[in-house]
Amino acid sequence: VATYLISTTGGRVAPFIPIISEMPFAGPESSFYGPGLAISIFSFILLAQVFHRIFTPLARELGGNYESGNDLIRIIAIFGGVCGIIAVNFHWIDYPILHGVTAGILFTSFLMWGAFAWHLLEKSGRKHNVRRYAIYSGWLFYILMILFSGLDSQALIVEGQDPFYRLENPPSVDDTRSLYLNLTAFCEWSMVFSFYVGALTFRQELEGVRL
Repeated sequence: VATYLISTTGGRVAPFIPIISEMPFAGPESSFYGPGLAISIFSFILLAQVFHRIFTPLARELGGNYESGNDLIRIIAIFGGVCGIIAVNFHWIDYPILHGVTAGILFTSFLMWGAFAWHLLEKSGRKHNVRRYAIYSGWLFYILMILFSGLDSQALIVEGQDPFYRLENPPSVDDTRSLYLNLTAFCEWSMVFSFYVGALTFRQELEGVRL
C-alpha cells in the first residue's frame, strides 16, 4: 500500500489500477518494495514451519493422506516463498520471464497452503466462516486474473502484437490501459487482499504456541 501511494502520487504509476509489479520500477518506492516484501514472504516461510508442527497431531488423528499432505504443503510453502523473494527482487521491467514465473508460483503456493490449512482445520472441527470465504475468493480472483490476462493478450494479438508483448513490455503511466488489463490488476489486488484476510484468521491457532 505504501508503494502504491508513493508511486501514484509521484506520477510514476497509473492510479487506477496498476499491476502490483508495475510499482517498484523507479523512485523512492524501489528502495523498499523488494526488501519489505521479501521480509514479509520470509515470515510466511517461518510460519509455515510453525503451522506444520501445529498441524502434525491433527493430521495424524485424521489419518489417510493428511500426514503426507502436511509434509508436502510445507515443501510447497517453502518453495513458493523462495520464488516470491526472487520475484520481488528481480523486477518485471528487467527480468520479465523470471519475475512472471516466480510470482505465479508464489501466488499458487499461497493459495494451496491456505486451502490445505483451511480443509485440515475444518475436518478437525475448527470451522471459520471468514477463512472459508477468504480461501474461496482468493481462488476465484486468481482464476479471473489468469482469464483476464489471457483476454488482454488476445486483444494485443488482434492488434498485431506477439502473445508475450505484455510480459516483455510493462505498461507505463502514459499508456492507454485496456479494460482487460484493468480487470487483471483489480483481480490481482483482490486476490492479495484475500490472502491477508485469510491469514488473519489463523491468529487464534497460534495462541499459546512457543516458537
